[in-house]
Amino acid sequence: MVDSEKIARYIGQLKLYLNQISELKEVNKRDFISNWRVHDLAERKLHQAIEAFLSIGEMLISEFNFRKPDSYADIPRILEENGVIPSELSERLIDLAKLRNVLVQEYINLDHERVYERMQKDTLTIEEFIDHVKRFLSTK
Repeated sequence: MVDSEKIARYIGQLKLYLNQISELKEVNKRDFISNWRVHDLAERKLHQAIEAFLSIGEMLISEFNFRKPDSYADIPRILEENGVIPSELSERLIDLAKLRNVLVQEYINLDHERVYERMQKDTLTIEEFIDHVKRFLSTK
């Protein structure tokens, strides 16, 4: 039995993070890079959004008894293998999972310009993920 309420809560939280990131996307690149408060907040919100999409993926994997992931980057692959998301989206989500590792493990050397650029485009990828998850769950 799918715990759709739990998944819905995570999707709701993920949408909140995306809304917060959308506000930060309005900051111009120069101000983003030079203002530590802005880029630190953006990095945290992007990290939270990535963690939320990975958690949703892990829940789906567990609920539907898909194979266990070996890494965070494996989660989108498994969802693709099982028809939750298309391969093109899977590749972009794998890239996001790798960004998660950079945000968590390489925070001292973080390139704020790169984070700014990723923030500008990656929210659309996560929104697409949400749409596919909802579509998949509606068939179960």
